[in-house]
Amino acid sequence: MKELFIFTWVIVLLFSCSQDNMVQISGRVENGDSIVSIWVEDSIYTFPLDENDSFSGKIQMRQSGYATFLHNSLNLYLSPGENLEIYVNALNFLGSLYFRGSLGGINSYLKEQESAVFFDKDYYALGEKEFVQKMKELIDEKTKLLEAKNFNESFTRLEKERIRYSVAERVSFYPIYRNRIHPAQNYRPGVVFSEFLSSFSLNDEDLFGAKDYRSFLLNYVYLQGTSRNNTRDSYSDGIVDYILSTVNNSTIKNFLLTEIVFHHIRENNGLNGADYLLSVFRREVTEPNKVAYMEEVISHWDKLLPGNPAPSFSVRDQDGNEITLEQFRGNYLYITVWATWCVPCKSELPYLDLLQKEYLGRKISFLTIAIDDFANQKQWKNFLAENLHAGLHTFADAKNEFNKDYMIISVPRFILLGPDGKIIDSNAPRPSGQIRPLLDELEIGITNCF
Repeated sequence: MKELFIFTWVIVLLFSCSQDNMVQISGRVENGDSIVSIWVEDSIYTFPLDENDSFSGKIQMRQSGYATFLHNSLNLYLSPGENLEIYVNALNFLGSLYFRGSLGGINSYLKEQESAVFFDKDYYALGEKEFVQKMKELIDEKTKLLEAKNFNESFTRLEKERIRYSVAERVSFYPIYRNRIHPAQNYRPGVVFSEFLSSFSLNDEDLFGAKDYRSFLLNYVYLQGTSRNNTRDSYSDGIVDYILSTVNNSTIKNFLLTEIVFHHIRENNGLNGADYLLSVFRREVTEPNKVAYMEEVISHWDKLLPGNPAPSFSVRDQDGNEITLEQFRGNYLYITVWATWCVPCKSELPYLDLLQKEYLGRKISFLTIAIDDFANQKQWKNFLAENLHAGLHTFADAKNEFNKDYMIISVPRFILLGPDGKIIDSNAPRPSGQIRPLLDELEIGITNCF
């Protein structure tokens, strides 16, 4: 009987410990997505909405800390053994959002902080000493408001630090905006600014869950990495070098290196110039999820390297006719990917007209592919009816495989394919840029039709 009692007590203890590591999350989201996503300790928890738009679930946490409600990138504070109820109408997010549960009061305070306007861009016009002093005053003001709330000691301590970084996130932009406001002064950060900025840590894992801190980290390493003299061909390489020399916390290093590599790939529409970044990423990043995600991204871009077969596609012209890649076999193909809502895209169309006239009768075809939601197809047709542009114009809705296969993450984008259906450049120069030297190097002949 004694042994049974001991066994039962151990089971109760184990169950209690596991429960104490959990945060109970529930609530209701009207007019939102079919799931609720919350970022916690560099993992994303998703909770499906039921037929009443309600959700419920648990999040495992090692200790109390910040999380991010991904729908609107809103700071949350979660604590093991506690519960939080979230109620919101996505059509009026901040206006309708309210919290209940044991963590309701703290998260209501964080919502107030999110919606409060405390920073004026005119502060960037101040001189260096005045600007730093103003930032210290903002921190003091927000700290006093926090202390008046009489929250528990653990949250208050952490929130005081988050407040500092919510200000520091904006501080890091000061050199850029100061020079935009006063370009003739050619401002360079002095001792006062540099000492103030260096008082913020790049290795505080306790704050990593707060979006303010993550934004500060990125802003800071970009500022420091790009402002230092280095012999690197790419400014991204210089930023990576700065991270390696400054950041020693593995969680934060993993985050920053992943973000820098992903930003470089996105900015350059591919892997061009990313050899050093990828070598550092593969050597330094240890989190399996980040490694797997980045390798998947890299594998997609690898397929778009010069010499690889161009992925087949099927799009529709203005009359609904199917247009495929195979129809252009035997000719070079210059593809313009654009959207009616994209101003830079539309500004390239007149240059595309000129380019087509110059290469008329040569073995090169010109195709435009407008990408947008299917519901906006009429808007695309109306634009082309009012703005006559030469060439074959087609449309690909958001679900079209073309977008995924060609990694269309931004527009405008220009793609050059060979007559054999292989990729020459998946991120080719634009019509207003250096496309002509590239085409002339190819020695595009006269088409047999002329």
